[in-house]
Amino acid sequence: MKYRKLLLLATCCSVPREVISFGPIDPVLSARQRVASSSTTRCMGLKTTIRIVGRKSGSESWLEDACSMYETRLKPANIDVQTEWHKNDQSLTKGVQSDYVRNVPVVMLDPRGKRFTSEQFTDDFYKWMEIGGSRMVFCIGGAEGLPADLRAPLSGPKPILVSLSNLTFTHQLARLVLIEQIYRASEIRKGTGYHK
Repeated sequence: MKYRKLLLLATCCSVPREVISFGPIDPVLSARQRVASSSTTRCMGLKTTIRIVGRKSGSESWLEDACSMYETRLKPANIDVQTEWHKNDQSLTKGVQSDYVRNVPVVMLDPRGKRFTSEQFTDDFYKWMEIGGSRMVFCIGGAEGLPADLRAPLSGPKPILVSLSNLTFTHQLARLVLIEQIYRASEIRKGTGYHK
């Protein structure tokens, strides 16, 4: 039986992806049947974790409500955003190190980081997702910002530093702005009228 390389465009998860399948190809099967039968095209969605130093604000429930609203809006785009709260910088560092071990891209929000337009953020967001196998992590520091050993480590992977704005935000508000930008990226990618 002949083996040929088949290049298909799959649109699972509302995100166009190229899928390369190696194996016997029956000329009688349609392209749709070949995609459906290929285990390489199974889509599990995109997972974004936000690691943040601090704790949920009980007194500012509007922030949680707004974050939940955008997280719900992201569900149809098959993007899952989860927040992991860390008590201190040491706990955050330990979490980031475990991400590096799993080869997950880690983006650190820092005022010294690269500034993006929403379109540029969209392009890089999906590149990071592709690099991480549909997984990535954002880090938001506490009141003092990110720990220096994460921002500028002496060894290991070079961090990706991103700035949301020239303005200073509380870590809670930075989380909301980030989740909204992830939602905006999904809408830009889909070509809806949300981003004008």
